[in-house]
Parts: sequence; structure tokens; C-alpha cells
Amino acid sequence: MNDAGKAKIGLLPLMLEMYKEFSPDMLKRQQPFIDKVSENLGQYADVLKAPVCANRKEVEKAVKSIEAEDVDIIVVIFIAYATSISSLKPLLGTDLPLLLFSTSPKSSMAEGMTMDDIMLNHGAHGYMDLCNVLRRYGRVFQFVAGKLDNETAYEEIGRWAVAARAKRLLSDSTIGLAGYTFDGMGDFGIDTTYLNATLGLEKRQVPLNLLAARIGEVKDGELDEELRLDRKLFAIDNGVDEEIHSESNRVYLGLKRIVEELSLNAFSMHFQGILENPQIRTLPFLAISKLQQQGLAYAGEGDLLGAVGNLMARYLTGDTLFTETFCPDFDGGRIVMGHMGESNPAFAKKTVLRRKKFAFGEALDPVIADVQMQKQRATVLNLGMANQQDYQMILYTGEICDPIPGSNDIDMPYFHFKPDMKLEDLLTEYGLYGGTHHVAMIKGDRARDLLKLAELLRIDSAVLT
Repeated sequence: MNDAGKAKIGLLPLMLEMYKEFSPDMLKRQQPFIDKVSENLGQYADVLKAPVCANRKEVEKAVKSIEAEDVDIIVVIFIAYATSISSLKPLLGTDLPLLLFSTSPKSSMAEGMTMDDIMLNHGAHGYMDLCNVLRRYGRVFQFVAGKLDNETAYEEIGRWAVAARAKRLLSDSTIGLAGYTFDGMGDFGIDTTYLNATLGLEKRQVPLNLLAARIGEVKDGELDEELRLDRKLFAIDNGVDEEIHSESNRVYLGLKRIVEELSLNAFSMHFQGILENPQIRTLPFLAISKLQQQGLAYAGEGDLLGAVGNLMARYLTGDTLFTETFCPDFDGGRIVMGHMGESNPAFAKKTVLRRKKFAFGEALDPVIADVQMQKQRATVLNLGMANQQDYQMILYTGEICDPIPGSNDIDMPYFHFKPDMKLEDLLTEYGLYGGTHHVAMIKGDRARDLLKLAELLRIDSAVLT
């Protein structure tokens, strides 16, 4: 579910058309250089090599063939100088992200260099020519420079390719909403037409009668198998009786069918809205925890914007967890983070299924996945709106703490997170930026990668340090 797969690069080599006549062996002599660039990039992405192009028609043909192969990003290399005008129009005309990689066959041009060396290593001013005209006409591009065997340069290009793939996948994604948005929560309000026009995502309403029907179709044998799996994967608290466990799993299996049937990449629901259908007897907290572990992006309370932020992180980094800042632990310099009943066992060193006492409507007590978090580095991503309704991304890093016990009456999944910043400074900076109360938690230090995606999406971003 939401497996991003491997990024794909379209490698576009350029040269001056005049060299076809005056240096006819250049193509043959530079082929090992092109092959080596492709081989090195292949450690980080699949690579489609276009033919060497020397004029506008050749570049146009190459770009069209790259676009036809579902490539995520175009990487341009110069095997010799080439004029900017020979490639400008086609590169302005494609929507694919563009990266220029300044490298050359030889890394040393010093004592003893020859005219032959100059002929085979003089692409640098071609990059300058092209960068100027691209910038002059507002074409966004990235730039990486390095020696032919510089692993850091290829890793950086690979990171851009992964970000480009996340951008492409995002533009073809669908978010399901069951129920409606929690009344009065204005910080994550979003015009769904704007969401579609700017990021390409489509919002789809999940009919509650359809969800109830799919829940009702679950067979007893399926419930028996799911219970067997739960006993294998999780610890189960004594307070979880057969009725509430079976009903929570029935809702899980029904919601999973909805996600597959409607091809949903992300999902949000508001618990009060879900319960307006009396055939839905309990809340999908266990369902959402299991589906997040399987790759579904999620945000609670009808927060479509939060679901988008989680989906961005999912495509780019893998496992994500929807959560929010609940309480400041000023003495410990930590944040108590959690939500009503949703979590992600992919973050756990142990998960216990527990009964939640539900007091906000008529429903069976739901089963929740009490995820006891694995201590690890993590990044927090907040996607919100600011500055005349433009998107903004706020990032900060820290450490998920070893579980810190609370009292026995806490029946929501929670954990402590210690930010790298002093807590008071973090809360102040976050507040001044207008960060929303829902966030995505991501394993590891991934701010660098998330900033790349923000840049490709033209989203203002800030890293709080």
C-alpha cells in the first residue's frame, strides 16, 4: 500500500551540433563517460538514457520519449559545450523536474593537459549558458557538481530523484474522507479544489452506507483469521473481550476493502461523523493503526491537509505516524504526543491491544493499538497554510523516547518526544510560524529530503533548529 517504488531518471546528454562535423569521433569517445554516469546513477534510481542531442529537434524528441516512460526527473549532462537555445524550448515545455549535473570525464586539468583533454572536458560553460536562460525565463531547476566518481554527488541526485517521484505520485493520489471535518478546527481548513489545482490530489467522500455495507460483508472466518494474526503480532490486554475485538476487526476489514475499492492513498475521518451511521458499531481506531502500518497515509478529525502531509512523507521516507502535540513536559524538555486512538505499530518495540472507554457517543468501546515506541531519531513534519493561503512546511527533529509510564487510566496511544531545540524555544518558533496541531512523525533525520520535496512543490519551508 503506497509503495513508492524506485525513482526513475531520464539522462539527457548534450553537445554542440558543430562538433558533429568538426569532431565526428566525439560521440564514440564520450560514450564511456555517459555510460559511467548512468551506471553510477543506477545505484540510486532506474536510468533511461536518451541519445546525445545537439539541436532543438533532437532534444524535443528525447524529452517526449522520456515523458512517455513515466520518468520522474530529467538529469542533463554536457559531453561538450552546447548552446542553450538548442535545448531551451523543450526544457521549458516539460513539467518534469530538471537537474543539471556538472561533471566531466577527467577530474584533473593541470600540468600536462592536452588539447584533446580540453575537447573532452569542456562542458562547464554549457551549464552556465543553460542555467542563465532557464533562470531568466523562470524555469525551476536543480544543480549538482562533482567528479565522475564522486559518490556524494550521485547520492544527492538520487535524493532529488526520490523527491521528484514523491511529487509525481502525489499528483495522482486520492484522499478519502469519511464523515466530515471537526467543526471549528480552522487551522487545517482547505479548499479541495485548490488542493487539486495545486498538488493534483483528489478528495473523495466515503459514503457511510458503503462503509457500513463493507463492514457487514465480513465473514466469521475472516474474523477468526484476523484474531489469529493479532495474537501472533500483538499482546492483548485482558480488558479486550471477544465482542469488542471482533467488532474492531470487522470495521478494519471493511475499511480495508473501501481503501482498495476506492483506490485511496490517504484517509481521514471524524469520529462523530462515522458514528452517524448506526450500522457502524465502533470506531476504526484499530483499523487505522493497522492500515498506517501497511502504508496508508492518515490524519484524524477530517484533516485533509494533515493527510496530505503524511502522504508526502510516506512517498518520500516510508513509515509515517499521524500524531499531535498534546502536552508540554517542560521539566523534561519533552512533548507528550498522541491522539485519541490511532497509532502505527511500525514504530513499536511492543504493541498491546487495549480497550478504550468511549464517552463521546453511542458505540461499543473500541480496541486501540497501544504502541510502545521504539527509541529512535525522528523528524516531525507539519503541512499547513499561511501567507495568503499558500502552503507551508515546518520541520523539526529530535528523539522518540523510551516509554515513560503514565497512570493506568490513560487509554490513548501516547509517547514522549524530545526535540533537539529547547522546548520553550520550539513552541515559540512553531507558534510564530503558525504551525497546525496535527503532524506527521517520520523515522530518522529526514529534513534534508523533505526540503527537496518542498522545493519541487514550490512550498515555503522552515526547519526549526
